[in-house]
Amino acid sequence: MLFAIVSRIALAVVVWLSLRAVPRLDSYPTQLPDSFLPDHPFLDGWARWDASHYIAVARYGYGDPASPSPDGGIGFFPLYPLLMRVVALLTGQSDSNGGLAVVGIVISNACFFASVWLFARLASQMLPVEAARWAGRLFVVAPFAYFYNAAYTESLFVLEVLGTVWFVRREQWWRAALVAALASATRLVGLAVIGGVLYGAWRARKRLPELIAIATVGASGFVGFLLYLWIRFDDALAYFETQEEWGDWRDHVWFYVELVLTRPREALGGDPRHLVITGNVALALVCLALLPTVVRRLDPTIAAITVLLVVGQSAITWVSLGRYLLPAIGLYLAAALIIHSGVDRPWLRDGILACSTVIMTGLAILYAHGFWVV
Repeated sequence: MLFAIVSRIALAVVVWLSLRAVPRLDSYPTQLPDSFLPDHPFLDGWARWDASHYIAVARYGYGDPASPSPDGGIGFFPLYPLLMRVVALLTGQSDSNGGLAVVGIVISNACFFASVWLFARLASQMLPVEAARWAGRLFVVAPFAYFYNAAYTESLFVLEVLGTVWFVRREQWWRAALVAALASATRLVGLAVIGGVLYGAWRARKRLPELIAIATVGASGFVGFLLYLWIRFDDALAYFETQEEWGDWRDHVWFYVELVLTRPREALGGDPRHLVITGNVALALVCLALLPTVVRRLDPTIAAITVLLVVGQSAITWVSLGRYLLPAIGLYLAAALIIHSGVDRPWLRDGILACSTVIMTGLAILYAHGFWVV
């Protein structure tokens, strides 16, 4: 916790200094207005890009013509903006974009520090003490871990993943299913969390009726969102149709495959956003290489969730892949086990941690300035 607190204070100061010293970049053509707190640079840099959509949903709900988000925000899952809305109503900020931005940042940071505490508890139960400490450090300063502190769903979702694992390890299946339901109301890949719960329950020799009941409860967040869209807009698949407006698999994967194969120099030296994708793919390859250790040495539920998230996300999209891999908690545990086994090479451990911290800080600065690292 001390490491998490100190690292976040330092990161916030660096981002604040960067915004004070260098003006933010001009917005991209497809970027919604996302400077909600221009007079407060200590906070302003943590509510960019998709934060605008969550703020719009929290303020206007779904389908309001006044909402700046495409199709009235239907392309974003409801739980995180719903939490923002509730807190904003309690604090009198529900009609203020700036107030909602602050609420979103506060929720994300609260979930982040709760996640650090819970992750440390789980790691200490599964790994040697020093390896558990290294897992916690990697969790805190992963390259895209700055998203835990932005007005995004990352910290809420990873807390739900950790809560699900916590209850599964205690064989409290219904509580695990309920937390998985929250995950499925937060992100589409919450369905991978349900898969992990089902795998753990199957390993625990639960009968088929119990497995079906657990799956039903776990999927209720996702199903509830689809039912709402069906009742409100007469289109249960409206979420997927809105998402397609930002591109499909050909735009998010195949385009970059062709780019690397046919124009490799452009991939590295052309549009700087292509370099971000290259970094995403490089990180995904590292994560894929860790999966054998995840499967062999970790809790079955953690292994199942991690494999589903890493393989599924890597196959579906390379855009935003870095942050989509954050909730795959088995990666940090597996990496810590490997690093801990090399105790005679402390320089390697320290080097990995330092490199990850530098990358995370650089990406956080770019994000705060409005660059496309999302």
